[in-house]
Amino acid sequence: MKVITVASLKGGVGKTTLSIFLSLALRNAKKKILVVDLDHNNNLTDFFLRDEEVETIQGKSIGRVLKGNLSIDDSIFKSSLGVDVIASVPELSQIAFELLFDTAAPLRFDSMLRDLKYDFVLIDTPPAISFELSCGLHVADTVLCPVGYSRWNIQGYSILESKVERAGGNKIFIGVPSAVTDKRVETLRDGGLSLTKTVIHKSEVIATASDAGKPLKEGSPSADEFKILAKEIAKI
Repeated sequence: MKVITVASLKGGVGKTTLSIFLSLALRNAKKKILVVDLDHNNNLTDFFLRDEEVETIQGKSIGRVLKGNLSIDDSIFKSSLGVDVIASVPELSQIAFELLFDTAAPLRFDSMLRDLKYDFVLIDTPPAISFELSCGLHVADTVLCPVGYSRWNIQGYSILESKVERAGGNKIFIGVPSAVTDKRVETLRDGGLSLTKTVIHKSEVIATASDAGKPLKEGSPSADEFKILAKEIAKI
């Protein structure tokens, strides 16, 4: 199993989009995939489970797992897109506050995840330094940070890189150029950022699919980019 945490300290950079379509690309490569939503904004949950009743999601959310009120096996949803899901709800922010000083919680979370039988686990995290982000970084083998072209985005990359180093465990930290031109990507590389070879270009197709809760059309340029990214990440 490889655990991939997708993180950024800046909102609106395509963090959840990266989590969604990378997981689907890995699924299309015949891998067994679990996605875990650690963001109380729960956009990842909404994409995969929009046909599930709110009460059902509430009763099986990641918050209940972290509090020890539900086994991780019992929290897993089978989505119609072939990706398994552990869901989040807005209540997670309150639960995270309650667990803030429970230093054993990330260790328990890591142990629970490692007992599962998946090829890849992808974790979406909130765009802020928080308990949820710390949990996501602690369990990660690889941390992906979507990177656009702005001074604040780059500053957030640097802060997150430092947090990953402090989390220990020889984790791989790498940026994914997102919604940028090829010229801007070269500028970012020249600035010393460690980035994937694959670039996810800005696309209305991605935005439309995200809003509709649908996979990218097979053979489209955007789908091909995520397919190439999946191959690259699988080799890291």
